[in-house]
Amino acid sequence: MTLFEASVVEIEVSAYGDQYAPPRILGLPDATIRESYYRVATAFRSLDWSFPRGQVVINLAPAATRKAGSGFDLAIALALSSLTGRVAATCLRDALFVGEVGLDGSLRPVRGILAILDLCVARGIKRLCCPDDDARLALHVETPVEIVPLRDLTEALAVVSGGRTRQVEPLATRSDANRCEVDIGRVRGQESAVEALLIAAVGGHHMLMSGPPGCGKTLLARCLPGLLPQLSRSERLELARIHSAFDTLDGVEVARLLDEGRRPFRAPHHTASYAGLVGGGQPIRPGEITRAHSGVLFLDEVPEFSRLALEALRQPIEEGRIVIARAGGIVTLPARFQLVVAMNPCPCGMLGHPTRPCIDTPKQIANYRSRISGPLLDRIDLQLSMQPVDATQLLREEAPTTTSAQLRARVEEGRSRGLERNGGVLNANLDERSLRRQLAPAAHRLLTTDGRRAGLSARAIQRILRVARTVADLGGSRLIDDEALATALHFRMRVDGA
Repeated sequence: MTLFEASVVEIEVSAYGDQYAPPRILGLPDATIRESYYRVATAFRSLDWSFPRGQVVINLAPAATRKAGSGFDLAIALALSSLTGRVAATCLRDALFVGEVGLDGSLRPVRGILAILDLCVARGIKRLCCPDDDARLALHVETPVEIVPLRDLTEALAVVSGGRTRQVEPLATRSDANRCEVDIGRVRGQESAVEALLIAAVGGHHMLMSGPPGCGKTLLARCLPGLLPQLSRSERLELARIHSAFDTLDGVEVARLLDEGRRPFRAPHHTASYAGLVGGGQPIRPGEITRAHSGVLFLDEVPEFSRLALEALRQPIEEGRIVIARAGGIVTLPARFQLVVAMNPCPCGMLGHPTRPCIDTPKQIANYRSRISGPLLDRIDLQLSMQPVDATQLLREEAPTTTSAQLRARVEEGRSRGLERNGGVLNANLDERSLRRQLAPAAHRLLTTDGRRAGLSARAIQRILRVARTVADLGGSRLIDDEALATALHFRMRVDGA
């Protein structure tokens, strides 16, 4: 299951006898739901409403499914109101009620309103009654469901009894002035790396950059989101559902995501824990790979990350999802991200530097490089070595020859060409069989010769072909020619020296 899929829970209530008894809430509720009774009872007292007498039993059906969260408060309150005759039970049909009840009867927003809205559409539920803030976010999604905003329990009773509903405006969003994408025009003297970044953007390829400190690895990585096309509507909705379900962004930020469609860029520090990177914890929370879904995950100083966490990236890189198994069950979260990693060539960072000597021993260098396993490297399509740029070139006052907007136009053209040919699949996800059929004879001979000489694995050959297909798309070639393949082989530098 995915954790941000909603399901219908029916609230059944009963009261019998005249003497007070502790309430019974059935249906595997968590502590938040067990406390719901007291929030609702206190709200009734604040509003001077009568409360059912005797033994109150609340059942959450289906009883065999575990339930969690404060979103059941509103439904429980309305169900208890039907026992006292304040509202007819028939008025509660054909609608879904969700919201947290405050002690004064006010309603507060809950997690996962977009997943709940999807549930209404799938089940044919005509009305979604929810707190104002949730309603304003739900209005950013076009559906046939009537969104009914509610301030408090008094308004909820009035609406379900046939009263008029208020109209609210969608959440107001504004562009984030503090978030500006880095333009590729700031990069100086790294033409080969810019070409690799362009290839990565067109085909969706993973990328590794190795070079001395200060050569521009981080700057290049931060330029990548500015080259990528905006998120499609379906991608925006999927990301918004994730953030809404886990409350990792507030409502305004989720609404901005739906309106603007910027691809996420996540750059966790190398001290990030295993759970912080891939997800986990109790309750389960998404990791950085899920927050980077449909965007870019940048790991700077990648050898400093936990080996366990790095190895856990192998499954999502291949499958676009992460499966988290815990005692309470198995949860699947989306994690189709574009991985960009950066590292120094050695612990001191000066190996191969044109002017500064490396002070590390061969054993230290080998130990440093071995922190990234061969199977993980095999899954990274573009691997390039970078050199520092001369100071005179950095300080030269001249207008940039290429901007992110110009490269983005090439990216969109190359992507559309590939997606049309591949049936909506990026080149980075193509299978080897379809790639072999597009290989020109000269390119086939070149790959056979170089592949045998370098001892490339089957996975490495497949990824080289994928990169070559992207290079050919940039050049407008129908087949993968030897020039495109040579470029792909050039960007297959191995940090372990292979």
